[in-house]
Amino acid sequence: MKLEKKSIYILITYLIVYLLPSFLNSSFKLTHAVIFNVQIIDYLVGAIILSFLAFHDMPKNYPEKKSSHAWQIVLWGILGFIIVIILQTIILRLTIQAGENAASQNTNNLLAIVKHYPLYALILIVGAPIMEEIVFRKVLFGNLATLFGFLGPNIAQLLTSLLASTLFAFAHADGHLVLYGAIGLWFCWLYHHTGKIQTSMIAHILMNSLVVLPLLTL
Repeated sequence: MKLEKKSIYILITYLIVYLLPSFLNSSFKLTHAVIFNVQIIDYLVGAIILSFLAFHDMPKNYPEKKSSHAWQIVLWGILGFIIVIILQTIILRLTIQAGENAASQNTNNLLAIVKHYPLYALILIVGAPIMEEIVFRKVLFGNLATLFGFLGPNIAQLLTSLLASTLFAFAHADGHLVLYGAIGLWFCWLYHHTGKIQTSMIAHILMNSLVVLPLLTL
């Protein structure tokens, strides 16, 4: 029951964090500078709160029944990052060959903000990756699979990995559902393989950093 309750608390907190900037902006008509600062604080505080809920007195779920050393977590986090970049490259090339647009308008918009407000990068390389891994991998994949354990561990984890990855793809809302779905499944595997959500967090943070950090050096 504690696993279910804490999972619900995490989802509610994430929803509040996600919607709060839009609510404040619509209520008080904030300037761009103010709303961006609000988002930065909102996401960083949200990441801290979700991390506390996820790691403090949280019962172990199916993936976390495995044990890994710190060096394995870091190693698989880095390998996971390398593989996800290869995966992205392959899928985007196939997208282009299919005659579709490989560009992500959502990503382009976020990077444009970073160019004018460098601190906004904290959202993309710290706040968002940490929260998304806790919500989509730890809760919607790992915890939900445990709650549906009556189906059997393997079937439950297969179904929840597909659900979590589909929701992860739709959450990015830029039309590249196959790409983000594949990334979501790969991050689920990293979490499942090591039993530590920090593994997929490392891969996710490195993936976003590869895109964002070069803009800060221009």
